[in-house]
Amino acid sequence: MALVRPVRVVLENLPENYFEEHELVYHPSDTAFGSRRVPFARTLFIDSSDFRESDSPGYFRLAPNKTVGLNGVPYPITCTGVRRAADGSVSEVLCRYENEASVPKPKAYIQWVADSPQHGSPVRIDELRVYNPLFKHANPDEKSVTGGFMNDVSETSLEIIHGAVADIGLWDSIKRYAATDAGKKELNEQNVETLRFQFMRIGYFALDKDSSMPLSAIESDQIASTKLVMNRIVTLKEDAKKDA
Repeated sequence: MALVRPVRVVLENLPENYFEEHELVYHPSDTAFGSRRVPFARTLFIDSSDFRESDSPGYFRLAPNKTVGLNGVPYPITCTGVRRAADGSVSEVLCRYENEASVPKPKAYIQWVADSPQHGSPVRIDELRVYNPLFKHANPDEKSVTGGFMNDVSETSLEIIHGAVADIGLWDSIKRYAATDAGKKELNEQNVETLRFQFMRIGYFALDKDSSMPLSAIESDQIASTKLVMNRIVTLKEDAKKDA
């Protein structure tokens, strides 16, 4: 699980040192890919796209007084309020972990990442490069665009995002790759582009050559000595009419 623009969530009814561990599969329909165990704590992150301050009838993710499920977690969370930064933006979403109450099954489940540094979570992605369509029109010729295709280049064709995070499964996958003979060879030759991942509900990503992935740092579990730069290489097909 990965979050492009994470927002902090605090589960106020849990103690500061609360800790659970949940087993999540890498592929929901193919157990051959294996699983990983991830921490769950009082403080976690969700993607900003999964929270709204203003609810609407067709929206099923998190909003004030609304309950949503967390992927792989047995109990849902309910939003009880927000905390704001000095500029008025939402700095934290306040929630209740529904582990002691009977609530209806949520209509939506969202991804999350625990804020549990002692367990290596979250894995911070130094730079996420999201490539969007280069042109504003499907066929930017002189008939449809005044001045031709050079006047039709989209200003948002490349988004460079800092602050994205992922669960510890990302780092575990890198370590497993580095333990193979093929992985050692590629990393020693600084060929990191062969490392590719699917981020749930976001797309497929590959490490960029601008990443710094010393084999010694991976083998000694020193993620702070690495630099993760990831490119989106394939988007996911979405229903543009779907609000949830």
